[in-house]
Amino acid sequence: MSTSGAGPRWLGSAGQLVLAVLMAAVLLPAGLKSAHVGGVPAGWVVVIAAALFAVHVCVATARRWPSWSFGVGSGACAVLLVAPEVDGVTDFVESSEYSPILLPSTLCFFVLLYAVSAHSRAPWPNLGLAVGLVGSCLTLARLWGFTGTPIDSWAWWLLIGATAFGGTLAAWSLGRYRVTRAAWTAQLADRAAADERRRIAREMHDVVAHSLAVMVSQAEGGRLVVPGKPERAAEILTTIADTGREALTEMRGLLGVLRDDDLPTEPQPGLADLPALVERVRAAGVEVEFSTDDDLQVPPAVALTIYRVVQEALTNVTRHAGRRPTARVTVEQTADGIDVLITNTGTVPATAGSGRGLAGMRERVDTVGGTLESGPADGGWRVSVRVPS
Repeated sequence: MSTSGAGPRWLGSAGQLVLAVLMAAVLLPAGLKSAHVGGVPAGWVVVIAAALFAVHVCVATARRWPSWSFGVGSGACAVLLVAPEVDGVTDFVESSEYSPILLPSTLCFFVLLYAVSAHSRAPWPNLGLAVGLVGSCLTLARLWGFTGTPIDSWAWWLLIGATAFGGTLAAWSLGRYRVTRAAWTAQLADRAAADERRRIAREMHDVVAHSLAVMVSQAEGGRLVVPGKPERAAEILTTIADTGREALTEMRGLLGVLRDDDLPTEPQPGLADLPALVERVRAAGVEVEFSTDDDLQVPPAVALTIYRVVQEALTNVTRHAGRRPTARVTVEQTADGIDVLITNTGTVPATAGSGRGLAGMRERVDTVGGTLESGPADGGWRVSVRVPS
């Protein structure tokens, strides 16, 4: 079974078949002719021809069944290694004899080694390398003493050794590189998917947590206020409805992006939406003082980060700061970027800084290259953010 593969499997198998046909057309005729006219016994002619056909057939099946193809192809090469010497059209010097292992079709072994290295599971890749190295040693031993070449002996052995060992190591290394590259690509895809899941989780948390905190605060306040002031029921219910409606709009937009719908979605909130956010929190019973520099120009990603940080910080004030809390939000331009400061008064529980919301804020700020500091301050809580502009 293949451990990796890009693209449809049938496409890779078709390409392997084309490669096998091309190699057979170029290499096989010379080998068959050498076996036929090489002066070996008739039985060995059949055996050599069968081995040559076998290695080419194995090339065609190497992608689909790499382990079996490599095993059969290696066996065929072993037959060529022990076969008697032939004298044919591919020899170096006229009428000189040489081992059938030098026939051109044995180059198919490198293709089979690449296939088992790239498309099979452990331990086959390492076994393939071991077989290749042992086969290279046996090939040099089989050719020892061969003199039918005009090349100097040292150059001949350098050529044969480099071809055998170099080809083996190169084919195996290319196969392992393919596996490593495929694993690396898959890891990048998994990491991107995990990052996207975290981003979606942050968006869902910010939208749901803020909206529910405001709605719960209004509902609890209304339960206490309405019996004495029935005329305020409509105002409280309107605030709850508006908050829920806005949450649904943001959720539809987020889900629309996930489904890749063609339907238009609402733009992501930014700095221009901060006043409306502050008003909703004020309606929930929190006194909020808000100030910002005019005409702040920041990229959309940075604007969304600032909005979500302020939203989460004010949500925590609504949920954790006790009765009649107050908060102050400041967004201002500095020489180093945009500084955002959210402070509040009121009782803050010990777990206020350990929840998912603070972790989500930190992840958001890190994503745009900013910094975040948070902690108790003057009996309340302080969140300080600096993001690039």
